[in-house]
Amino acid sequence: MGTTTISASAIWPARLVLFGMLIPAFTEAAQPLVTDDAAVVAPKTCQLEAWARSATDGREYWAQPACNFTGNLELGVGIAHANPDAEKSSSLVQLQAKTVLVSLTEHHWSFGLNAGAGRDTQAPHASSAFQLYYARALASWYPRTDLEIDLNLGIANTFHLGTFALAGAAVQYTILGDLQLLAEAFRDQPGSSRYQIGARYIVIPNRVETYASYGNRFNGPSSEWSAVFGVRIQTSAFLE
Repeated sequence: MGTTTISASAIWPARLVLFGMLIPAFTEAAQPLVTDDAAVVAPKTCQLEAWARSATDGREYWAQPACNFTGNLELGVGIAHANPDAEKSSSLVQLQAKTVLVSLTEHHWSFGLNAGAGRDTQAPHASSAFQLYYARALASWYPRTDLEIDLNLGIANTFHLGTFALAGAAVQYTILGDLQLLAEAFRDQPGSSRYQIGARYIVIPNRVETYASYGNRFNGPSSEWSAVFGVRIQTSAFLE
């Protein structure tokens, strides 16, 4: 039997949606939000986040470990299995580094940076092993102990799509001691912005939490929804 080939330009539009999920944050507080906070995991500790994302176009299953070896630099690796409804399944890989530049404790602000690269094994790429590169400036404001506001602004470049802006604004509000409400508006790929609402439940403080969220596109069809369910596990300090 002969082999049928499909050009990169033909398969790329259908796989664009996967790149939206290659920019989630490796953070202590942001998941399941795309908007990152200006904080890193505690020094000499690691965390593991695992979640499933379901949408009208398929499903993804993620695992993202991240560690802070030095005190102010968080390194993370994300690995996922994607099952698009209309295409072959593939593996997704993300590498990310994140740091806090300034923490203004008395003014309740912090500022940081993150940068990373992503790869979809079924999408076309050039000479580089990755198809996506990005960097973002991060700011977090803590006006009260029960309220956090996060702001992001950055840039990304993907093979075949070129360069585009990244932006996000998120609110995290603690309504009970162990329950937080989450909301954000963000842009993580070309086109109109998206929103997400959800909740996070602290099972064991500083150790285990679960979360769930629902998202869609502003002014878009209702069929572009997505839902995320996940868990985060934090270790005690052991990287001595």
